[in-house]
Amino acid sequence: MKSLILSLNTLNDLDVQLQSIRKDLERLPRQLAEKEEEPRLIKDQIERRKAEVMRLKVDADGFDLEIKAGMEALKRYSNQLNLLRTTKEVDTVRRQMEAQRTWNRENEDKGLALMTQADERQVEVEALVEKLAATEELVAVERDRTGQDVSELNVTRNALEAKRADMAKRIPSAELAVYERIVVNRGQATTKVNKGFCASCHMKLPPQVHNLVLLGKELITCPCCDRIMTAD
Repeated sequence: MKSLILSLNTLNDLDVQLQSIRKDLERLPRQLAEKEEEPRLIKDQIERRKAEVMRLKVDADGFDLEIKAGMEALKRYSNQLNLLRTTKEVDTVRRQMEAQRTWNRENEDKGLALMTQADERQVEVEALVEKLAATEELVAVERDRTGQDVSELNVTRNALEAKRADMAKRIPSAELAVYERIVVNRGQATTKVNKGFCASCHMKLPPQVHNLVLLGKELITCPCCDRIMTAD
């Protein structure tokens, strides 16, 4: 029976390793997917900035057209001055010209502000493009590393699974069924007795339970966590 308990303990060690490997095989692709999302987010930012640059330039062009129209209006007013005869008419046109100049200056300021914003957004685009290139390079390295790690983990997993299957064949079906049930419920099926305590749940064992574990003549499970107990 002691040899059976030792075999179950070895089987448990294999299962713990396999559980860790399976978790890594789930974790690594998930982490890679999260890192691969960053370039996509940066690309979205770039497209939004480019669209904003285009909109700002279109709006600035609109003000430029307004300014050109305003300059033409000033020319017409100037031509009118040569044809006017009364002071009142001249003063009226001059007021209109001054209002037009003010309107032109305001449009120039608005157009300039829009172009300044467009230039700032363009700088942001260029910075994002550089960031994207660097991020894609890092992701490519991470993709290669993850692929290599996953490949190595699969090789190790296959080897451990083969070893586990071979060992499980040598364990009687009744005891193996007990072991498998505990693995499903607890993840780890065996535990050690440590100075009269269960090493997993830290419950103090009744003396008779402790003695039975030390004798090693039958499978003894912890009254609290139900794991198969081995002597310390």
